[in-house]
Amino acid sequence: MPDENFRPSLSIFGVAPNDPGYIYIIENGRRYKIGKTKSKTTRIRAAKTWLPDMQLVGIKPFWNVGFVEKCIHVGFAHSWYDGEWFEPLDEGYRETIVDHFREFSDTDRDRNSIEFIYWFNGDGMAELVNESFHQKLTPHRFIRQESEVKKKR
Repeated sequence: MPDENFRPSLSIFGVAPNDPGYIYIIENGRRYKIGKTKSKTTRIRAAKTWLPDMQLVGIKPFWNVGFVEKCIHVGFAHSWYDGEWFEPLDEGYRETIVDHFREFSDTDRDRNSIEFIYWFNGDGMAELVNESFHQKLTPHRFIRQESEVKKKR
């Protein structure tokens, strides 16, 4: 477990303290919605109106939340189902999406923003983002192209 007294330096890791917000993951059956919000209470309350049986996996604070969300979406392109919904292909994907996400702090935006770099680079997500740039595809188009979930349907 991380040392709770560690205070990371955002500048050393190239993290600009811009665009603060939250990344959330909602579970519904075998599918997970991965999204962003500026207000964690408002978003979760709203989500419960259109998905009353949802399970909140987590809602974690990050800097550059728009960029982080986009990286996660492209990084899980193989599991993309529709919109912001993902259906893990196997237990390994589910662990990466759910269990690893739960390890982020519920309160420490700086720490999460730095630990995201390690998660993103260590679990193969960065390779997919690099490939989307190499192919000169928008994130949305790349995700649709790479989805193994869509190919199975």
